[in-house]
Amino acid sequence: MFSKNNKKMIAERSAERTLKYGLVKLNVGLASVLLATGLTFAGGQAASADTVTTNTEAQTTEVAPGQNDKTTEATETTNKADAATQTENQGLTKETATESLKDAKATQDKAQGEVTEATKNVEDATTVRNDAKDVEASAQKDLDASLQAKKDIPAATDKVKEDSAALDNARDDVDKAQDNTEVAREAENTAVVNENATQEKVDAQQKTVDDLKPAADQATAAQNTAKAADDIVSDQAAIQKDTEDEANLQQVVKEAQTTVNNLVETARQAAETETQAVDALKKAKEAEASAQANVDATRTALKDATAQADKDKAALEEAQKAGDAARATVKGWEDKIAQWQQFLVDEKDTSSSEHLNNLKKGIAAMKVRLGQAQDEVAEAQKAIDSALDVYGASRAKQTKAEETLTKANAALAVAKMSTAAAQTKEKAAAKSNAEAQAALEAGKAALEKSQAELANVQDKLAADKDKLVADQAKYNDLKSQNNFADDEDVAAAQAAVDEVQTAVDKVQPNVDKANHAVHAQEKVVKAAQAAVDEAQANLDAVSEKLAQWKQALVDEKDTATSYHLDNLKKGIKALTIRQGQAQDALKAAQENLANEQAKLAKFQAVQAKNQAALDSANEALTNAKNTLADTEKKNADFKDALANTQAIKDYEAASTTLAEYQKELASAQEAVAKAEAAFNEAQQKEDAAKAAYETAKETYLTDKAKLQDLEALAAKEDEYVVAFEQASDKLNEAQAALDEAQKALQDKNASLSVANGEVKYWEGVLAALESKPATSDQGTQTDGTGTSTSEGTQTDGTDTSTSEGTQTDGTDTSTSEGTQTDEIGTITDEDANKDNEEPAKTADEDKVVVNNVKKVATTPEKKVEVKAIAKKAEAPKADAKAATLPQMGEKDNNEAAVVGLGLAGVAGALGLGVLNKKRS
Repeated sequence: MFSKNNKKMIAERSAERTLKYGLVKLNVGLASVLLATGLTFAGGQAASADTVTTNTEAQTTEVAPGQNDKTTEATETTNKADAATQTENQGLTKETATESLKDAKATQDKAQGEVTEATKNVEDATTVRNDAKDVEASAQKDLDASLQAKKDIPAATDKVKEDSAALDNARDDVDKAQDNTEVAREAENTAVVNENATQEKVDAQQKTVDDLKPAADQATAAQNTAKAADDIVSDQAAIQKDTEDEANLQQVVKEAQTTVNNLVETARQAAETETQAVDALKKAKEAEASAQANVDATRTALKDATAQADKDKAALEEAQKAGDAARATVKGWEDKIAQWQQFLVDEKDTSSSEHLNNLKKGIAAMKVRLGQAQDEVAEAQKAIDSALDVYGASRAKQTKAEETLTKANAALAVAKMSTAAAQTKEKAAAKSNAEAQAALEAGKAALEKSQAELANVQDKLAADKDKLVADQAKYNDLKSQNNFADDEDVAAAQAAVDEVQTAVDKVQPNVDKANHAVHAQEKVVKAAQAAVDEAQANLDAVSEKLAQWKQALVDEKDTATSYHLDNLKKGIKALTIRQGQAQDALKAAQENLANEQAKLAKFQAVQAKNQAALDSANEALTNAKNTLADTEKKNADFKDALANTQAIKDYEAASTTLAEYQKELASAQEAVAKAEAAFNEAQQKEDAAKAAYETAKETYLTDKAKLQDLEALAAKEDEYVVAFEQASDKLNEAQAALDEAQKALQDKNASLSVANGEVKYWEGVLAALESKPATSDQGTQTDGTGTSTSEGTQTDGTDTSTSEGTQTDGTDTSTSEGTQTDEIGTITDEDANKDNEEPAKTADEDKVVVNNVKKVATTPEKKVEVKAIAKKAEAPKADAKAATLPQMGEKDNNEAAVVGLGLAGVAGALGLGVLNKKRS
């Protein structure tokens, strides 16, 4: 048994299994089942003279995985056929068969109940056995621990004594470390007091230095600024000198450049003359080279033409040889054909028709070859003609090339004479050009020297200008950083104030003029608005009167006279005209108002622009005045700082004193650091001594507690011995009870298998009575599945034999009617018996017992022997009026039945080497 949560066991049970085969020992339960089965059937057949022997042929139960359904179906069909045959022979009725089936099922149910109870007993016994085994293991563990404790006590006692001595030494070390720590603490306090006093001196002197620093920095900055101003003056003087030197050298360079230009022109003319001479010489040489190349080309062409002519001549000779060979081939085939034709004539009456046909075929084939050879002769002749043409053309080209070569040699002689004259002219021009070039190089050298001097002066001028820019930037930065200003800055600020004041004075008249224009235009707009209002009022009055007259016309249409109505219409017409005039007047007034308002907007825009310019100028004037005042103050500060040289001296003296105090402070701090290091070291040693003491104390207490535990555990030795002996006795009792329960379960499974066989038999009889199929005593041959029926026939194909109720699951475990047990003989989680078709499995996992009396698992060697014995033991068919019990046969058959069953029992005992299927 195992829990449904035992994943490991479930995985092992569900894993694929590999069949392993071997012989197993005889099991007591199996032997008893076989013996009881044999005695039962033997005694039953000997009990009555009217009995009939049933077919109890032993069958093997080898079923391959996946063939269970087909095997069971074939077996049931065969059992039904056997039952039908026996039913006809015994004269059974449905009523008797039904009654027998009912009795068999009652026996089966009883056996099933006993199996279930036996299974529960096995489970309970297993639980008790396992509990007893755990108790024994626990008792053994306690006893071993007690015995070991007894051996460890002397060593533990010595260890406690050593720990006590170590604890005393650690306590002394702690006292010494505490004294050293106190001494180091006093030294550290003294060093700290000295450091604090020195720090106070440094802080006081630092305050003095800090107080003097602003004035000294201001004075130093003023001096640096003044020095930068002096540098600017020096830079300006250097630039002035560099400028003068540059002008002088530029004049020298200009004169040298003129000289060089003249020499360049002279050299150019000489070079041009030389170039012309060189070109003439070049052309002459080119003409000579061209003539020479023409000669060489002509010679090459002549050589190629000669070679081509020789080649074409050789090709012609080859073509002629090929033609001769082709004609020889034609002659050979013609001779061969004539010879075979003569053979055909000579052997016409003496040779067989087949030989003659072969001669004819050979002649026909040779004629084909002859035709091919003749074609080759024609082709060869064409090649000869073509080669003759080509050779003639090559000879013509060779002759022409010889004539061309003669002309080319004459032209080459003329070209060589022209080249010699050109070389003389070229040498003279080269000499003149060399002299002009030498003079030009001298002039260029003088020019380059002057240009180099000028470049040096220009570089110095550029460097001085860059220095001036840098010094000016430095001067401006110093002034900006220290809020200084010089007299030039004050003058520039004053000039800016004057300039902005001029701009204000220039803008003010424009503002006044714009204001006047805006005021005048506002009056005009106001008058235009009054005209619009007046025109609108006039239009409203006319429109109102017109509306009244129109309403009166409507109201008096049926009451007033026609004269009155005509007058109303005339009045309405006159009012309509006046209304149009009033609308035109209003429109004109509105347009005039819009125009005047647009003019006013323009005047206002000009006014705003001028006012903004005036405001901007006034703001700029205010800023310029503020800048002037600030610049004047900075200028005054600059002059005061430049005059205050004493502040620098006082600051330098105070800084020197501060440096001395800082050295004293560094020494004091170093002393404090050393004292702190000594104190920390002493403190660490004290902590280490305390930690060692605590460790020694803990070790002492731990070892002392262990000694006490060992003494207490050793004292329980006798108690543990008694407990172990009692647990062993209980385990033995539980194991014996488990063995007895397993044996009882095996016996009950055997009884259940017998009952299952009875039920199956009577079910087959009853089915045969209901269907009455045609049966035969002869063995039947199955289909391709190779399944053997219960008649004991041998199948083809897979050679798998089956019997009633045999079941093989997917793990290749052979089963039969009975219950499935687990590894210790208990029933699995599934139903103990599913329709009584599951076989029983013994407590030993290495053995599977098939308990159905009609199925005895045998080794392959015993299958044939068992079938032969069972066949011999098959009893004759009984009379139709025989008794209904299956154990009863005719008296004359008792002896044969007993012998057959006895032999079957022996064969079953010999075949107890069942398939031993182990999990892979």
